[in-house]
Amino acid sequence: MASAPTVPPRRSFDEHGRALPLAEEEVRRRSAEAIQALDALRDMGDEEEQRATLDALMAALNEGSLSDRPRFR
Repeated sequence: MASAPTVPPRRSFDEHGRALPLAEEEVRRRSAEAIQALDALRDMGDEEEQRATLDALMAALNEGSLSDRPRFR
């Protein structure tokens, strides 16, 4: 069973919601992690699977619309 982390992550905003300045090293680390996450998403599944998922998502969004106009064609 996994346990919860004991050290909270460093916040990037203060108690008033204002952005806190980040060190250049922290900005680079976060950027690298974001790029790594996007690369992992890009590599998930094959092109046929991605097309089928997109088609299903667009159909579901069109079905749930309050308007008679389709969102996607």
